[in-house]
Amino acid sequence: MSGIFNLDAPIWVFMGEVADLIILALLWWCCCLGIVTVGASTTALYYVIGKKIRREQTYVAKDFFKSFKENFRQSVPLSIVVIIAFISLTLYISFIIGGLYLGETDGYLKYMIPLTILFAFEVLNFHTYSWALLSRFEMSTRGLVRTAFIMIHKHLLTTVWNLVVMAAMVLCIIKFPLALVVAPSGIVWGQSFMLQSVFTKYIEAAHEATMGQEEIETVEEIASTGEEEIDLEYKKEQ
Repeated sequence: MSGIFNLDAPIWVFMGEVADLIILALLWWCCCLGIVTVGASTTALYYVIGKKIRREQTYVAKDFFKSFKENFRQSVPLSIVVIIAFISLTLYISFIIGGLYLGETDGYLKYMIPLTILFAFEVLNFHTYSWALLSRFEMSTRGLVRTAFIMIHKHLLTTVWNLVVMAAMVLCIIKFPLALVVAPSGIVWGQSFMLQSVFTKYIEAAHEATMGQEEIETVEEIASTGEEEIDLEYKKEQ
């Protein structure tokens, strides 16, 4: 019975992790109020949860704002592009729904539906990979975009898993609307298990290349040529 009151007991450790996820979700919502700050906020969320998954010492609020501040400038223009992409996707979906409602199953819908599905696949996964990469590695915006698109198609298992996590959370929100509050942390936590393993492979490959005195150029070049040829300059504090 005394074990229940031990702060290191599994139940309290679990409750502590849940509390941290709730705090992170609330911080994410607050920091997204600026609209164009959604990128910096999401990057910070990936940064803190990534540290937790790697079992590194984590200070939730301090680490969140540290990452937010460090990546703010680079994330703003990318956030604008992502927001425009999501608005476009929403419009396409509304056109499709309207067309189906009117019974227009032929004509433009025949081409618009598959193109919209493909567009949604790219936008949703780019949103995931870009902020996750920015949270872990130092690279140019151009390199970040290129690497994100390469990883989307190179690591299809992880890419599909990212979509499954999003879909599961959407279903959870439909059934329990209050889940919307913690949805950001839930999605990032679910995705980060796969993403961290992918990133770790690249970091280990970069270390091996460095130990072998091989020259490493850019992270996107490594991502494009193979898992064992990756150029990763990861954050000073991983």
